[in-house]
Amino acid sequence: MCQSTQGKFVYIYERKLHMVTKDVNITKEYGADIIPYLVQSACHYESTLHITDGSKNINMKSIMGMTILHLKKGSTFKLVAEGSDEAKAIDEIAVCFE
Repeated sequence: MCQSTQGKFVYIYERKLHMVTKDVNITKEYGADIIPYLVQSACHYESTLHITDGSKNINMKSIMGMTILHLKKGSTFKLVAEGSDEAKAIDEIAVCFE
């Protein structure tokens, strides 16, 4: 968007924030071996991907961040995706937990 103010141009950049979220319920036990798989899967997308459980917000593309994730049967968390391929990313990442 461009606006003119008395012969000078002022550029205003608009960034619309869109975000897709999906609640995930862990229905089976996962070992630590799933963490590298999740990170590798998340890195296939341009979108930023996070897992939140209320107290933590973990970047899914960070192996260090993902190591603190405890995927215990019965736990719930929210997947959050933001970016150009967010819908595809969240749907395909959610499948990893089914």
